[in-house]
Amino acid sequence: MDMRQCAQGGHFYDASIHSTCPYCVPANASIPNPAGAPVEKTMPLTQKNPQDGENRTRSQGNVGDEGRTVAIIKEELGIDPVVGWLVSLEGKEKGRDYRIHTDNNYIGRGEKMDICIRGDDTISRENHATISFDARDKVYYFTPGDGRSIVRLNDKGVFATTEIKAYDIMEIGKTKLVFVPLCCDKFEWS
Repeated sequence: MDMRQCAQGGHFYDASIHSTCPYCVPANASIPNPAGAPVEKTMPLTQKNPQDGENRTRSQGNVGDEGRTVAIIKEELGIDPVVGWLVSLEGKEKGRDYRIHTDNNYIGRGEKMDICIRGDDTISRENHATISFDARDKVYYFTPGDGRSIVRLNDKGVFATTEIKAYDIMEIGKTKLVFVPLCCDKFEWS
């Protein structure tokens, strides 16, 4: 899959299937795909269904949706600021830091994760654990995810959401991380 965003309307489309944005082509045009077979243009917001003559309306929820869900603080401030860090103390990425943002930060070795820890095959690709910051209460949490190995906090297994404090040590797979908060009673983004 080769996802692209069109410059004209801001729509997302798969460039491995469509050579141009399928949403921005004229209503009567068909779009050739790489294999050469024409691809029909997507249905406009309201269109008669050719099979039964009934009007069909596309879900309004998808119109103007331009990607990832944003954090509440990003909606309020216009930015998604860093609220703390994880710093690798042991493992393949020793010395590397990972930014923590508000709300949930999913941890895994896959590229789609908020915190991607590469090279540690003992960490699941997706959602091995989660670190969260509740901006309203100024509290950080560590939660186990779907990983095969047990995550640890200060050498103890974590099996439910647990509050974390400055300089707590987390173990995910063979990687050890120290937690360094930025937002707290002394500082918050406003």
